[in-house]
Amino acid sequence: MKKQIYIGGLLLALLVSAVSCKKGLEVDPRQSVRLEDALTSRDNVNAAILGVYARLKNLRVYGRDLVAIPEALADNGFATNKSGRLVAEANNNPGAHFAHWNSAYFAIAEINLILDAVPKLNVLPVVTTAERNNWEGQLKFLRALFYFDLVKAYGYEPGQGVLGQDRGGVPFVTATPTSVEAAAANLPARAKVEDVYTAIYKDLTEANSQLANSFSSSVFPQLATKVAAQSLFARVALYNRDYTRAKSWADSAIAVVGSRLMNAGAYVNGWRTAINPESIFEVRFVNQAENNGVNESPQTTFTTLLVPGNTGLLGGFGDLVPSSTLLSELGITATFAGGTVSARTDDVRNLLYEQGSAGRGTARVECTKFLGKNGFPNLDNIPVIRVSDLFLIRAEALSAATSPIQDLTAARADLVRIKQNRYTNYATTQQTFDNGLTTQSALFNEIIRQRRLEFAFEGHRFFDLKRLGRDIVKAPHYATLPYTDFKILPSIPVRETDNNPNLVQNFGY
Repeated sequence: MKKQIYIGGLLLALLVSAVSCKKGLEVDPRQSVRLEDALTSRDNVNAAILGVYARLKNLRVYGRDLVAIPEALADNGFATNKSGRLVAEANNNPGAHFAHWNSAYFAIAEINLILDAVPKLNVLPVVTTAERNNWEGQLKFLRALFYFDLVKAYGYEPGQGVLGQDRGGVPFVTATPTSVEAAAANLPARAKVEDVYTAIYKDLTEANSQLANSFSSSVFPQLATKVAAQSLFARVALYNRDYTRAKSWADSAIAVVGSRLMNAGAYVNGWRTAINPESIFEVRFVNQAENNGVNESPQTTFTTLLVPGNTGLLGGFGDLVPSSTLLSELGITATFAGGTVSARTDDVRNLLYEQGSAGRGTARVECTKFLGKNGFPNLDNIPVIRVSDLFLIRAEALSAATSPIQDLTAARADLVRIKQNRYTNYATTQQTFDNGLTTQSALFNEIIRQRRLEFAFEGHRFFDLKRLGRDIVKAPHYATLPYTDFKILPSIPVRETDNNPNLVQNFGY
């Protein structure tokens, strides 16, 4: 019976976070109280919601894996073997993959319990419509995000399934069992991928209607807002090849935050501040207690440096560094083994890549987007959605071969806007090239290339290649991973499939 409480990844969440919320997101989800005591006051509801945000900080979620593993699985990363971490992922070994199933479903179980409790909350003064909308809007945004991160990892995108290998999406459950007996009987099957997307659409539609926009430092960008819901909706719709909605939601969000796009002169400094100026939603790490440490934080994963330009001060391991092909695309000329940079183009994004320390072995060019900017080494906020993504989402929606709203002129305008803000000498180095992007395929491929450069080492590349159905070409470092290879998808935790006869394991495992 004890094992069956975890069936389908849906933990019998009889414990809900109840913590102090004195400073933003200083949340410890390990502190808990009994369910019957947890959700009977405003303070406890607020604390429980912050506890769900804290789930995003888990190492298997945005604490590391959803940022680093997509770079290792794809063509952006080279595993240095300085600690042994991410070597198997970079080689695309069976089983070396995402593992956020349980963490995500624990969060979803808590979300469902809180959503069930909010309408029943009997307190004085009574809960206002604005309070209830804010709570429910945040929870639906978070549930949509957790489900999206599950379905894009554990299933194929709609219409992209491999014949004979597609086992569907993930279980979509909106009610959490509140007794051991109910949990034992809870044996959900995998929903169709299309149905999971439909459910995510519903949550985001309701979140958009319930949330307001607030840009106060206590809310933005670490809590869900209306513009965050719109931005996530644009991304989800793009993955769903629902180009009309992708553009529409990107339009709505750009109207609110489009002016926050950093220009070339501000770009590097933007990555040196605790809160990225382009962030629409980010996972905020506040204090040292939340630090994932010198072994697995994004900083230690990506660089040996503690501060830019100082190779004599040894920090992390630098387990995953840019591949030689990514360095070339970024416009960096360097010795791959040794990391000496001899030339750069005028793309300011390449200034976030520099020679690391030789203190842990051969020096390499390393990514310095995460450098302990929150007061301690290895403590960084993680941008989940940035403003630049909105322009590239819209550009892709307008340029895709099957888009019913195809408009190459408008797509090129969005592409040019991004590049004008990333190349210091755009008119000389890029404008002629961009003017020559007169065919759909050429324009589309340049938009995808810019996505690679813009979001390298932020956890996008694998998912972009996967949703496009492309083979992952990893030469000269590793073998190509065909899109039809079963290792494109991770395995569902064996404990889940062993205890739930309705839950079908992914092909090949």
